[in-house]
Amino acid sequence: MNREDINQRVLDILGVILVDKSALRDDVPFEDLVLDEQDINELFGRLEEEFDFAFPASIRERAIHKPEHLSLPVVVDLIVLMRQV
Repeated sequence: MNREDINQRVLDILGVILVDKSALRDDVPFEDLVLDEQDINELFGRLEEEFDFAFPASIRERAIHKPEHLSLPVVVDLIVLMRQV
């Protein structure tokens, strides 16, 4: 699975979770997604299941407490890196 495929899977999973899909785009920061803690946990849980690895706790914490410091490209890059290990 290449980066574009991973990016599309992330967008697909987010599309299931988001009520307002107008913010959904490749480069969106988490703060624009307006996800609550339950949504973030669901997102990362689904991503972990899809890609068969656990995200570092610091990434979840950043998504919850400092969403302006996390974007979808960062999440996609992390998935790409973790799949190479």
